[in-house]
Parts: sequence; structure tokens; C-alpha cells
Amino acid sequence: MSNVVPEWEHLHPSLVRWAWRGALCALPSFWWASMAFVKHPSQVLAMLLGVVTYVTAYAWITALPSYREGVEPGDFGWALRVAANTRAALAPVMFFGPDMWLGMIATNLVQWTSIKTSAPVWAFGSPFVATYVTTLVQGALVSATMVLLALALWPVRRAWRRQRVAAT
Repeated sequence: MSNVVPEWEHLHPSLVRWAWRGALCALPSFWWASMAFVKHPSQVLAMLLGVVTYVTAYAWITALPSYREGVEPGDFGWALRVAANTRAALAPVMFFGPDMWLGMIATNLVQWTSIKTSAPVWAFGSPFVATYVTTLVQGALVSATMVLLALALWPVRRAWRRQRVAAT
């Protein structure tokens, strides 16, 4: 099998893990969007498609042999896994915190970009496209919070391992 196409035996469990994480992380954003922005049924579909896009991308990357054999077994792989699980576990309680702010940033960034660029009218004029792009930007911001948490956890894990090795 190619190095860019994961085997199903690794992709399937990865999809299941990321589907749960993605659903939990998307919950606050779905709630805020449904309260403030969703005016058209296609916007719900766009949000779902955005979450599916991220879930599929994460599952694909983490099921690749290079990730499974190179990144995952190391300290940074551990930090990424813990950060993703922590972010997903805390997401349902972040309705009035980071997720609200990240959603507002994503919405404003997409609106500002649509005004400042010469994007075709159909692109950002469509509720579906605007919502899908906003969901992708929101996903990127949520991903950034996971990476930042992983970067904070990584040296802690390395220090703990070094201390454990020194004690044996």
C-alpha cells in the first residue's frame, strides 16, 4: 500500500476516534451557530460537512504508517493524543469560553476576507459556502488550541520520562 493511503484496518478505528472527538469539539460551535447565524437549512449541512472534512483529514493522517510508526509512539505523539482527548472532553463545557470566541473570530475572519478579496460573488454569497468555509476556519482554530496544548504537554512528558529512566 502507498505511504499516502492508510490501510483500512488502521483508518477505521482512527475514523471512530476522530468522529467522537470531532462531534464533541463541534458541539459548542453548532449550538452558537444555530442560535445566532443559521438562517438556511443548507447551513446545517455545511457545518456537518465541515466537521466531516476535519474528522476525515485527522483520521487519514493519524492512520498513515509514517504517523503511526514515527510520531505516535514518541512523546509528541502522546502529547497530541492527550491534547485531542482533553480538548474533546472539555468542549461541551466551553460554550461561553474559548469556543464562543473562536467561533466569533472565524465568522469575522470569513466575512472580512469575503469583503477584502475579489472572491467570486457565488463563493461567499452562498449561505452554504460561507458556512462551510467558516466551519473550516473554526476547525483550524480549534486545531490550533489542540496543538498549543500538545506543545505545553510535550516537555512535561519528556521530563517525566527522563526522570523515570533516571530512577531505574
